[in-house]
Amino acid sequence: MQEESTLSPIQLFFRNKWVRLFLIIDLLLIIILIIILIWQSTKVSTISFNITPLDSNISINGKHFENGQSSITPGEYQVTITHDGLVPKSFILSIAPQEVTTITAFLTDANSSFDYYKQRSNYMSYKKLEEIASVNNNITTDHDTSAESFIQKFQENYHAFTNILPINYNESEGYGQTLKILKTISIVAKYDCELTLCAKAQVVGTNSQEFIRSLMQNKGINVEDFEIEYKFY
Repeated sequence: MQEESTLSPIQLFFRNKWVRLFLIIDLLLIIILIIILIWQSTKVSTISFNITPLDSNISINGKHFENGQSSITPGEYQVTITHDGLVPKSFILSIAPQEVTTITAFLTDANSSFDYYKQRSNYMSYKKLEEIASVNNNITTDHDTSAESFIQKFQENYHAFTNILPINYNESEGYGQTLKILKTISIVAKYDCELTLCAKAQVVGTNSQEFIRSLMQNKGINVEDFEIEYKFY
C-alpha cells in the first residue's frame, strides 16, 4: 500500500492489469493490420489508359476510369471503351499481382472515315491518334493498323496547310496604261472552320470554284480533304 501511494495516477493507470491487457491486444491488432496492409500492397497492380478520343468513356467491369494511371487489384476484367458516334472496343484482361498493364487504343466511326479526327475541335484527339497509331509508331494494344493511312495523309495535308498557303494568283493582259487585270485570287489558311484543314479563297474576275481548286492541287494540296470558303467579288 505504501508503494502504491507514492505512485502518480498515470503510473497507477498502467499498473492495472486490465489496462495492460487492452494495450497488449491493441498492439497485436496494430501489428496484424500492418501485416495485412503490407500483404495487400504486394497484390496491388497498375493499369494505365492511353486512349483517343481523349474524352472517351472507359469502364472496367462497369466502373468508370479516366485516361492515365490507376491502381487495381489483380484479377480478370472486361475493359470497355465508348464514345458517342464511334464504334466501341472491349478488352479482356487477366492482371497478375504487381503487374503494370497499359491499354492503348483508339475509336473511330463505323465506315472508318476518321471524320471525327478531322474536326478542328477534336485536333488534340487527332494528335493522340498520331502518337499511338502512326505507321512508324503503332503501339495500339489491339494492333489496329486502320488509322495509319489516314494519319499519313493528314500529316501531308497539314504540311500543305501550314507551308504552302497562302497562294496568290494574278492574271492580266496588256502593259502599262493598257494593263487589264483578268483574275486575282488569294487563298489563305482559315482557322475558324469546322475542319482543321480549311482555306479561304478571295476571288476577283471569276466564279469558277474548279479553277481555284486546280490552283491548290497544282501546289500539292489535296483539296478533297479541305474545307474551302469562297468569297467572290
